[in-house]
Amino acid sequence: MTPAARTVVRTYLVLVSGNTLATSLIWGINTLFLLDAGLSNLEAFAANAFFTLGMVLFEIPTGVVADARGRRVSFLLGTVVLSASTLLYYLLWATHGPFWLWAVVSVVIGLGYTFFSGATEAWLVDALGWAGYTGTLEAVFGRAQVVSGVAMLAGAVGGGALAQLTSLGVPFLARVGPSSSWRWSRPPGCATAASHRTGVCPPARRRAAS
Repeated sequence: MTPAARTVVRTYLVLVSGNTLATSLIWGINTLFLLDAGLSNLEAFAANAFFTLGMVLFEIPTGVVADARGRRVSFLLGTVVLSASTLLYYLLWATHGPFWLWAVVSVVIGLGYTFFSGATEAWLVDALGWAGYTGTLEAVFGRAQVVSGVAMLAGAVGGGALAQLTSLGVPFLARVGPSSSWRWSRPPGCATAASHRTGVCPPARRRAAS
């Protein structure tokens, strides 16, 4: 494996683990969080249903964004939308906001997740191609599954413990922290449209830049 390919794989694993950790932080407490915000049982389940509706509605449009503007742009948009909507979720909890606002924000959270759908894997394939990787993708995806499982366990347990020690809103704030997506910024010396889309220089450009 070339040094460039190792960098791509390492970046991919960081992205996968970071996304899974952030998502799993609230898995065990989400329903309790909604009920604590003043929603009824029916409203809490309806809020989750609106989240699913958002994913269904925006799956295709955000896929077009990834194809037209690039995987990296799609990922960064997802990070921004998801961070902002999660912060709004926290504010609704703190203020006991009305159900219709929960429904709207839940749809927006679904939108944020659709920006990630398939974009990370597509970026990996594009970037490994530029990096001259000749191995199998199954090996990389296998490592990602292991990393994702560890992050999922850590997030689920850690989110519950954090809520127990502080409040049900704190794990949601923890998701809005610094994102690992900064690693997708275009490397110095890359000026091609392709490198802007993938965030990785072709091997030849890397040698020229160094």
